[in-house]
Amino acid sequence: MQKIEEFMARIREFASRTETNNKKTEFEHRIKAHRRSRFIKMLVTVFTTIAIAAAIFFLWDNSVYTSYTEISSFPRISSSNSVCINHNGRVLTYSKDGISSIDTKGNTIWNETYQMQNPIVEVNENAVAVGDYGGHIIYVMNEKGKVGEIDTNLPIRDFCVSKTGIVAAVLEDSNLTRLNLYSSKGEELVKSECRMSQSGYPVAVALSDTGEVMEVSYLYVDSGSMKSSIAFYNFSDVGQNSVDRLVGGNEYKDSVIPFVGFLGKDGAFAVANNRISFYSGAEKPVSIAEKLLSEEIQAVYTGSEHVALVYIDTTGAALYRIDLYDKKGNVVLSKNIDIDYQNVLIQKNSVVIYNNTECVMYNLNGKEKYRGTFGKSVSLLIPSNKMNRFIMVSADSIDIIELN
Repeated sequence: MQKIEEFMARIREFASRTETNNKKTEFEHRIKAHRRSRFIKMLVTVFTTIAIAAAIFFLWDNSVYTSYTEISSFPRISSSNSVCINHNGRVLTYSKDGISSIDTKGNTIWNETYQMQNPIVEVNENAVAVGDYGGHIIYVMNEKGKVGEIDTNLPIRDFCVSKTGIVAAVLEDSNLTRLNLYSSKGEELVKSECRMSQSGYPVAVALSDTGEVMEVSYLYVDSGSMKSSIAFYNFSDVGQNSVDRLVGGNEYKDSVIPFVGFLGKDGAFAVANNRISFYSGAEKPVSIAEKLLSEEIQAVYTGSEHVALVYIDTTGAALYRIDLYDKKGNVVLSKNIDIDYQNVLIQKNSVVIYNNTECVMYNLNGKEKYRGTFGKSVSLLIPSNKMNRFIMVSADSIDIIELN
């Protein structure tokens, strides 16, 4: 009898384990099924979003606009000697007396007063730096207002600012030029000397998005002739084992390079009087493309990943010609311009050329998207997050317009 009871207990224990295992297996199947369902839903959402975005872009890319509608208008007060530029979708207005950031409804977000004879303003997305040429103070702001103040203690000749608010400043000392790096709070991060007999004179300087990589154009004399060089410095851990943190660069004969900059996270460029050069590499940029130029450059404009050069059109077909390069050095657009340009606005998928009274827009295939005149004298055109909508700034108003 005892053996039978033990046997029956084992059967009940086995049945219990089997039931538990079956429940566990069923639960695991449900978890896997739920995960598969979520993954499929995520894929559907992603593909649907991509399809909608592609459809919107296709419609925009093939649309031609003939007029615009004023969506809203807000009053703006400005002085006759003030200058306005784009501050990442807001209006940045500055003069010898101060600088302010204004939203699209005409409201002042922040205002900083000063007294400067020759204010220099550099904007990199939300970061703003303003200093006086020949002075020694640089103010650093972001979208909320003043972040810090830099006292260079030496006359300022040039400076630039990264998206993170780091400032690189070219400073005039007694027998040399200094190229110093500062935090947005005013802390001196890097101090260096530039002598004409050694590295040369720094003509132009640019910082990567993070401020960790700096590009400098130097001008120097070698055997009685003028030469230029491009140098890249890395201030992160990557550059600590390199002499003077120099991680790359090139020399150029018979060239003056007054314009340098970064394109995206891993591209850089340099525009000389006789060539345009492109570099690639987020930490140690190397030369990847170069094009010699025989025409005189009238202006240089940049977008997030493009560079535009403007020339006088020598064929007589138009007033000017614009060549647009991508960050690999390819010409993605070459177009004649038949209006006197005041500014060139480079967007991801289009180029907008305008002056005070008229505007023309092309997509990157060269198709004319819009041509028209403004109903007032326009000083600034700012793109919005909608491809056919812009912020139009005049002396007395800020208008939101939509092409149609």
